[in-house]
Amino acid sequence: MENAKTVKQSQVETRDIVHPSDVNAYNFVFGGHLTSLLDKAACIAACTHSRRKVTTVSIDNVRFFKPATVGTILTIKASVNRAFNTSMEIGVKVLGIDPQVSWQPQVICHAYMTFVALDENGRPTPIPSIIPETEDEIRRYEEAGIRREAKKKLAASLENK
Repeated sequence: MENAKTVKQSQVETRDIVHPSDVNAYNFVFGGHLTSLLDKAACIAACTHSRRKVTTVSIDNVRFFKPATVGTILTIKASVNRAFNTSMEIGVKVLGIDPQVSWQPQVICHAYMTFVALDENGRPTPIPSIIPETEDEIRRYEEAGIRREAKKKLAASLENK
């Protein structure tokens, strides 16, 4: 399949607010709650890019930078970093604004997620390639290839043990 698409064509931005049911005893948002938000936004980006049903293959390099508390307004951003044959890497991050402290967004967390597109029988199916246009998109495109090769090397070295 070809019909290459630009990164902009499948970018996702959504918002949420941290509720009391989303936090632990210390009033910090659960990491699992944030991971769920990451996965949902990334899934939408992957579906939009591939125009297919998709499934999460891996969630990598999840990093939590700052805690979010009740009332924090979250902005979740996701975009396709690179499309391979049937899979794609999605970069996703969460920004937070605590209205009681500052209206300056802070990076709460980010991750890289791999999704695979599925055909009508649930088998991997080819997807369009991605066209990076900006310097940042080109950098993320190249880094996605490096991360993919590193994951393959790690998997191969672990299999040989």
